[in-house]
Amino acid sequence: MRGKHQKEHGLLIDGNTELVGIIGYPIGYTLSPAMHNAAFRARGMNWLYVPLRVPPGKLGQALAGLRALGFRGANITIPHKLEAAGLLDALRGESGLLRAVNTVIVEDGGMIGCNTDVEGFSRFLEEEGIDARGSSCLLIGAGGASRAVALALAGSEAAVLHVMNRTPRKAEELRELLKRASPMSEISIRTFDREGARVLGECDIIVNCTPLAEDDAAELPLDYGLFASGQMAVDLKYSRRRSAFLEEARSRGARTANGEGMLVHQAAASFRLWTGENPPLEEMRAALRNAAARE
Repeated sequence: MRGKHQKEHGLLIDGNTELVGIIGYPIGYTLSPAMHNAAFRARGMNWLYVPLRVPPGKLGQALAGLRALGFRGANITIPHKLEAAGLLDALRGESGLLRAVNTVIVEDGGMIGCNTDVEGFSRFLEEEGIDARGSSCLLIGAGGASRAVALALAGSEAAVLHVMNRTPRKAEELRELLKRASPMSEISIRTFDREGARVLGECDIIVNCTPLAEDDAAELPLDYGLFASGQMAVDLKYSRRRSAFLEEARSRGARTANGEGMLVHQAAASFRLWTGENPPLEEMRAALRNAAARE
């Protein structure tokens, strides 16, 4: 029976299997295993990607466990991206600037933190044909993913960035980070009040980086009536169901996209870091869509 199961799924798990995974809490929602395992099958690689449920307060132990168990690396997701930056031996590329890690590489010399979210969002913009140069942008949320999106928009030469967050301190930290990294002419902090909510109508690109579920859009006190044609609304969630945030934008003529493009491209960058191989993008995208359709 075991041999039949392995043959059906295209995986042969043995003593030579290389392990990677994703650390988060909760983790049941993740579709990353479907993407990465499809990529390994497409490349004929004896690798396996597994979800790792790690509650808050246990991240340090989990990272030590990766090394002890011979993992080649892992992705890091909510709520651990910021904490991970302070627990690794070294940070590489944008992760050092962002102080946010979404990819860990386990090497003989230690554990290296990277951030592929910046590349993922930048490639998503290119794929969608979105030119952010000179644009005004609204970023909702100021966590680890928000930092990467903000840096990608800054690198795309957006002119104005408004950061809206429930906790002003985190938004201020993000603004200070961008000031060090980018020549953007204007970075403003907005709060979830009537005055701050009106900024939605002033922006060309609106990105929701909060982890709210599809039915929780009412928790975002935004004036959705300000959405209009010509705007681009992005929700980083990637459920098969269109979020209420995107439905409100689409119903008023705005162009919309969920987090699929960013997820695929950040995953492809992680795959490349771990394996040194070129990722099979179309197989990864197809696996993500198939997994989302089964939700």
